[in-house]
Amino acid sequence: MKRLTQTTDRILRPGGLFSAGSALPAGVTLTEVLMSLMIMSIGISSVMVLFPISVLRSAQSTQLTNAAILKYNAETQVRQNPRLVFDPDGNYDLSLTTVQKQKALAEHFLSAGTRNYLVDPFGYHGLFSMDSTGDGTVDRNDDLIARAFGNDGTAPGFLNAAGNRVILRRYDGGVLSKFMGNLEGNIASSGLSADQLASLQFLAAKLSRLGDGRTIQLDSSAAEVLLTSVNNVSYPVGVRLVDSVLPDDLVAVPTSASTRPGGLIPDPEIAEITLFSEDGRFSQTFPLTKTDAATLKCYWSEYDDQGNNPVDYNGNGVSDIRSLPAEFLGKVGRVILRTVRDADFSWLLTVRRGSDGQARGVDVVIRYHTGIKPLDELIFPASFKSGLAVVGVNDAADTQPVLKRGAYVFDALNARWYRITNHETRPTPGLIPTSEAGFWAAYKYRLTLECEVVANAGSFPTGGRSAVYSGAMFLPGVVDVYPMGSLSLPATLQAGEN
Repeated sequence: MKRLTQTTDRILRPGGLFSAGSALPAGVTLTEVLMSLMIMSIGISSVMVLFPISVLRSAQSTQLTNAAILKYNAETQVRQNPRLVFDPDGNYDLSLTTVQKQKALAEHFLSAGTRNYLVDPFGYHGLFSMDSTGDGTVDRNDDLIARAFGNDGTAPGFLNAAGNRVILRRYDGGVLSKFMGNLEGNIASSGLSADQLASLQFLAAKLSRLGDGRTIQLDSSAAEVLLTSVNNVSYPVGVRLVDSVLPDDLVAVPTSASTRPGGLIPDPEIAEITLFSEDGRFSQTFPLTKTDAATLKCYWSEYDDQGNNPVDYNGNGVSDIRSLPAEFLGKVGRVILRTVRDADFSWLLTVRRGSDGQARGVDVVIRYHTGIKPLDELIFPASFKSGLAVVGVNDAADTQPVLKRGAYVFDALNARWYRITNHETRPTPGLIPTSEAGFWAAYKYRLTLECEVVANAGSFPTGGRSAVYSGAMFLPGVVDVYPMGSLSLPATLQAGEN
């Protein structure tokens, strides 16, 4: 009790924690609490706004990075295989006679109307076999839209002021000619099977996309290694998966056997099998040549374990065995089946040839997309005036163009791309300045470009004259356009060789 009294005196004496007669510390008022909450909410809101912006910027930077990588890939392909530019339909052959060579080469520049064209394997085979005209059938008219870049909704190209149809030709880089053994223009999609068309689409995508994307379809353990005997020597050719794998898990996985119908198209290696040694220290990847869902067997060799004749899936003229590395000791522990991921980025080339056959301008266009649709290539009435950074545009067939700052507009007559820095819609009649009355009487939209127009396409209204329309396209998903400049016709493609 004495100790408690001493402690109380020490607290209450002058200089203690609470001196006698002093008031308790003041509390926090409701106003102060509300002010603190307001300040904190402003700070949190500001930080939260930054998150979607940072995600958007991150996505844009990823797109630009992938576009730059794919652009270098495309340029390398063009330098290694100049026929992509100079023989885009793949009908040129060094064994041809001089006259035939001249004819094969001249078809792309002899006529002024054929000197501009596109090389777009992914877009070509995305539309090939599609009912682009919407009449319920796939016929020659639909193939024509695949073979042209741009359409008016029912037919390829657009009508100019003279009533003539202007068509910008699109080629597939020789995919059809190479793998179907015929000239590209002579092949009708209606004459090909669904498997052949799917294979061609994959081959075209493989040519024009980033090649490092794979998706895991199945991850399993191996029950046993399958063997075959070739010249009295035993070789591992496949594996049987464990019984916990369902047959349906294998049915959906494409293989070399299912992607080269009739043996016409060499194996595009649409799927691969990755094997791991029993201790997991070593791995090896092969093409997935064939599967048997009923027995859960997967093969990487062109032989099987049933003694059947080998199939040359990759078309190299050799029956490939593809033995396991020695480090596996003849055993496999884990198996992963992977397929090529859908193409997100692809390139296309715009080519402008001179009367002498040289490529006066080649642009590498990188596109990000989730698919190909005919209306994405709808051509709108427009006029491009050389020396001006302004384009006038109208709706097409009651369809409005999708206009975005930073996107591209394509001059379908001169095969040139321009970046849009601003766009305006026709003001209400009472707000149109007198000086712009002629322009807005002829156009619904005005685009401001990053640079001046290089070549005329149509004409702007002058005085009492009306505008003359050409065609403009607003292709979605164009990440960037990289000019390669001019390219000289390689000596190996000169028509003077015998």
